[in-house]
Amino acid sequence: MIIGGIITIKENYNLFLGIIKKIDSLFYSPVPEVSDEDQIEWEVSALQLKKGDNLIISGRTKPERSIKMNVNFEIQIPVNDQKYEHRFDDVAITSIPNEFQVVAQTVKNMTFTVQMLIPFKQHRDAENGKAIYVDKNVPTGNYDITIKGETDEDIENVLLNVKASQTIVSDSKGDFICEYSTKPFPNGTVDLFLGQEKKEIKIIL
Repeated sequence: MIIGGIITIKENYNLFLGIIKKIDSLFYSPVPEVSDEDQIEWEVSALQLKKGDNLIISGRTKPERSIKMNVNFEIQIPVNDQKYEHRFDDVAITSIPNEFQVVAQTVKNMTFTVQMLIPFKQHRDAENGKAIYVDKNVPTGNYDITIKGETDEDIENVLLNVKASQTIVSDSKGDFICEYSTKPFPNGTVDLFLGQEKKEIKIIL
């Protein structure tokens, strides 16, 4: 259904988005994942970066293996007139498979809008004050994302938990490198996971 140029999506189904995902998957060749026993040696370009700087992740593992990279962070969104809203600019999806999860706490609902070829909007009603949106295998590209919704009275801030995962592939020698923009990250601590190891990245103004 098209309303004012925005395609509204019921449940997790959208024909056009499904077609885009299908086309994108045609260019994806599965690569074996690293196992829990495989050693991953990795480092980051800096543990403290200014917002907007690029974080470079490099390391070594078994040749031609895919490594899941997880990024977790939280952000407090102020509430005005029982409404909250936050925009993430230029979110880079560089590989598939990938997964994106957003959890809004102490809310009535959450609307997730991503600007692709056209804006796609999904709505989630909260259960027990928690609204959750999950998507997988988003086509590669750079997107602007807006998250907004309504709250009950006397709520001053909404806590947003964001978890995102993408994959990095090692080359024929086992080396890998990935450049990740910090532009979408809030100020504060971002948890970065590769394999079993975690590094805390601090984002400052």
